[in-house]
Amino acid sequence: MKRHIIILIMSLFVLTGMKGQHFMRLELPNREQLSSERVLQVIQDSEGFLWYATEGGGVCRDDGRQMLVFRSDAEHPDLLGSNDVACLAEAAGRYIIIGTFHGACILDKQDYSIRRLTDVDDKRVDDIIVSRNGHWWMTSNKKIYEYSDEGQLLNIYPGGDKYIFRLREDQQGNLWGMEWEGGMLRLDGGQLVQVTTEWPDNFNFSRVMTDRQGRQLVVDGFGGCYALSNSEQLSWFNGQILTRIMADSIRIAHNLSTRPTALAVSKTGDLWFSTGKDIRQMRNGKEMVVLTDTKDVSAMTFTQDGTLWLATIFGTVMSYTDGQLTTDDYASNEYGDAVTHLDVDSLGRLLLVCDRYIRLYDPVRHTMRQQSREAEGIYCIELQETASNSRWSQPQDNTIVERMPQWVLWILIVLILILSVLIIYIWFMNRQRKRFVEAMKQEVAAIEQPVDSDPANEQPAFSNEWLQNAIAQVEAHLSDESYNVEQLASDLCMSRMTFYRRIQSATGQKPTEFMRTIRLRRAAELLREGRLTITEITYDTGFSSVSYFSRCFRAMYGVPPTQFGR
Repeated sequence: MKRHIIILIMSLFVLTGMKGQHFMRLELPNREQLSSERVLQVIQDSEGFLWYATEGGGVCRDDGRQMLVFRSDAEHPDLLGSNDVACLAEAAGRYIIIGTFHGACILDKQDYSIRRLTDVDDKRVDDIIVSRNGHWWMTSNKKIYEYSDEGQLLNIYPGGDKYIFRLREDQQGNLWGMEWEGGMLRLDGGQLVQVTTEWPDNFNFSRVMTDRQGRQLVVDGFGGCYALSNSEQLSWFNGQILTRIMADSIRIAHNLSTRPTALAVSKTGDLWFSTGKDIRQMRNGKEMVVLTDTKDVSAMTFTQDGTLWLATIFGTVMSYTDGQLTTDDYASNEYGDAVTHLDVDSLGRLLLVCDRYIRLYDPVRHTMRQQSREAEGIYCIELQETASNSRWSQPQDNTIVERMPQWVLWILIVLILILSVLIIYIWFMNRQRKRFVEAMKQEVAAIEQPVDSDPANEQPAFSNEWLQNAIAQVEAHLSDESYNVEQLASDLCMSRMTFYRRIQSATGQKPTEFMRTIRLRRAAELLREGRLTITEITYDTGFSSVSYFSRCFRAMYGVPPTQFGR
């Protein structure tokens, strides 16, 4: 409890130093997804991800959409020394150094592997910092450990009976330590020397850090964490992408009724903005509604002729001039892709920026040019949050898209050719099969024909005496499901191969297809009589299940058994 009070007092010192500014408290994204309600430290790494040190929940990484948790469990009991994580630090843009209540670990962000630092005793690690020269410093068990930028132990500095629980590097590169009972130590000549027995008010040992958007990431000492956003006025100009912080600053500076979702400044200097539901104009300090029922506007700009252009998150592009709002169907995209930004070039053409491509539209000539972001080249991509505090990343990133290597292109061409040949072969074989089936049906005459001469009731017949004997044998064992080709060949006093060749030559069918045809012919006769149910007919004609019988019957007659009798 005493430690919590000390940390709380330190946090208050930091916030007191900010008293000359106005701050808004913001909830951190995905806070409810944390594996523990108690947070002891939160940092933002060089990639823009948030990392949480939790008590009992291990380490959590937030990418703005989901939370990734690293902790020991039943399958990985030795992943961390303890799920109680006291502190975190990033080193070399690649490693996350984890200090737990029982030792320290290193997480490699390239493959997310974790290894233990065996040099640190199985004691609580209270603080970790990375100095300007890239060395790692951590305090544990009344000692300060110094590691190289690659994680090699360089020195151990004992603190004697002094329990050190905070570290700091000053502007001159000196290392300072903060004692538990009060007082400060400084590393001097390879020795820890006590400088004072009290904590000076002007020396900041707090873990509060500033993220890439200028927000203070704060842990309040009771397990809660949040961000403080500076609400001072920020400058904004036409064509600049509107971020949430910028929108809040403009709302305060111009006394707008709500945070704008899109902004544009007219030639007369009036501010036009979208509330997400309508378009409003701020003139001479008065806010007025200009356009009603203009929902989901994501970008807006003025062209040189004074026309206001609007774009929505559904890809619709509209123009407003002389009091008339018109939808430009040619500029709107048919896929519903959101337009994230609008701008105008020196020739008066509209630049429509979407996630996957950029369009250049000439509203006079009604011509459109599109540049895909997958094409070769270098693009400067602005990342911004898509919901309230949902994305934490660098505000700007350069993406290089290179042309595919030539050998990869040739491999793709060969694979496409092989696939094409395979498709043609399958098509040809299927066509040959259909021709064979049609020829077989033409050669086989119907044994019987109903009075109304229904083509669906045509039955195959066989002419020669040997074939009639084979048909009689199948009909004699019609209800015997186990009666197979081997038994039929034996009853006809010939081998299986001889029977196969003769039946194939006589009917064009395989033996199994031949037997199935006889069974289905009898099933059709029973269906026309209408005395038995389909289930009874199924088993009387030697089929194992109703579903299999229905598939075979439909394949032969073109209609299911339930419709054949009709």
